[in-house]
Amino acid sequence: MVLAACFFVLFGVWNSHAAFGVFLPVLSQEFGWSRGAISVAASIQLIAGGAIAFAIGGLSDRHGPRLILASSALMAGAVFLLTSGVATLWNFYLLQGLLLAVGMSSIYLVPTTTISRWFIDRRGLALGILLAGLHLAFITGPPLAAFLINRFGWRAAYALLAGIMWVIAIPASLFTRFPPGASGSGAVGDGLSRRAPEHGAIALEGATFREALVDRRLWHLVVAWLLLGFAWMMVVVHLVSHVKDRGATLERASLALTIFGIGAIAGRLLFGVAADKLGTKSTFWFCQILQIVTLAWLLTNPPLWALYLLMLLFGMGAAGSDTAVVKAAVEVFGVRAIGATMGILSFGWRCGAALGPAAAGFMYDATGSYLVAFGLASGGLVVSFAFFILGTPSLHHQVAPRPS
Repeated sequence: MVLAACFFVLFGVWNSHAAFGVFLPVLSQEFGWSRGAISVAASIQLIAGGAIAFAIGGLSDRHGPRLILASSALMAGAVFLLTSGVATLWNFYLLQGLLLAVGMSSIYLVPTTTISRWFIDRRGLALGILLAGLHLAFITGPPLAAFLINRFGWRAAYALLAGIMWVIAIPASLFTRFPPGASGSGAVGDGLSRRAPEHGAIALEGATFREALVDRRLWHLVVAWLLLGFAWMMVVVHLVSHVKDRGATLERASLALTIFGIGAIAGRLLFGVAADKLGTKSTFWFCQILQIVTLAWLLTNPPLWALYLLMLLFGMGAAGSDTAVVKAAVEVFGVRAIGATMGILSFGWRCGAALGPAAAGFMYDATGSYLVAFGLASGGLVVSFAFFILGTPSLHHQVAPRPS
């Protein structure tokens, strides 16, 4: 029940948020704003949300997920409703940048850490199922937004997406909770973490937040995930514009993002199981190679049918490597303070994800092409590969040792 609830929280919020790339060319045409300027809103949202996630992770460790997720979904929907009336670029930055950061700050972090507490042996599969909800949003959100924009206009589309977010995410958030004995003020740093599980509870084992902070493996994983976010969000935000530049209609261009979402769902499930069966490291390596190859192929300007296939494969690899990083963090540091620890890792991802869209937008503005931007993303994935190895030197489902 908790896994299903977290799934629908992720899906409900991201179903609307995944349409950012669909609105990008529409707003550029409507107001004359450059793609780089519009992309800055996504960068503001990601960096500010990452900073807020420091506090959100600790609050989740102590008080559980329910109130945090319900409040976040309410806030995110309100931002989308207000965006329907935006008229200036600074209004757009305030709403889709700063205020949406508050609403989105917990939407990935809290569900993943909650599910990590519930599952051990099949944690990879559980995380894969959960995060498939995020990528299901890329199947439904972009074409839904394109349909609403074409039928009712972009302002009404924002308002309707706000209502859909509220209807799905807020009720689902009310069914989220930690396992018995794993929530409350004792979840981080006191004797509750050492007691045996009761009534199906999972023991809180592993490093404290302070111990994780001084462990160089954490910072290696931060860099690895930062570079993953850089490549992923660069492609996701600008993919529709890239395809539309080739002469496709808005609906056909948004189909590329939908296909990315289909591949990502398949990747979450397939590579989630693979991480449980074959190991987290091996799964990550394969997924990175898959992304690097497909992104390099994209640089050759393939025909549209081949581009759709590449986005399917890239989505699989991106989702699989993302799942592997989350699973690796739990295996290295345990679940004792996983909310706060994931807050640090999430901030790294968000910094990379914030840089990617803005960098691609301004590179496009300067060159009229995404060739340089996508080439830079491919190089970043190679470096991410190296830092993940440094962050998991001998990963065999262990947790960081506690000092005697």
